[in-house]
Amino acid sequence: MDRDNRWDRVEQAYDLLTLAKGEFQADTAVAGLQAAYARDENDEFVKATVIRAAGQADAAMEDGDALIFMNFRADRAREITRAFVNADFDGFARKKVVNLDFVMLTEYAADIKVACAYPPASLVNTFGEWDGEAR
Repeated sequence: MDRDNRWDRVEQAYDLLTLAKGEFQADTAVAGLQAAYARDENDEFVKATVIRAAGQADAAMEDGDALIFMNFRADRAREITRAFVNADFDGFARKKVVNLDFVMLTEYAADIKVACAYPPASLVNTFGEWDGEAR
């Protein structure tokens, strides 16, 4: 995932998830990471790797699938989230558009209009406010 409008990176992740298409393939996630490390890729820049045991079917996303998306850093989640949910997305030409039940764990941006599991809370009468008024 990316945060700096490097759409080629986002497109690779999107294609991996929607088409089960990646530069590499591994039988397990651990094997995929070991191969990435052997290629001198670090955790932030592991190349798109399809995880599929020999003889198993692709696990590409399909219409009607649910995606609960979580990422600690909202800036890295915004771009791929928009690729999935914005009808007018133009960061790259999507080869497959999937109709998902998409839920973001927290609000990555107010203009992303999908379900949010934990929307921002509006806190009133916080300790600081209370203490300031009590003086």
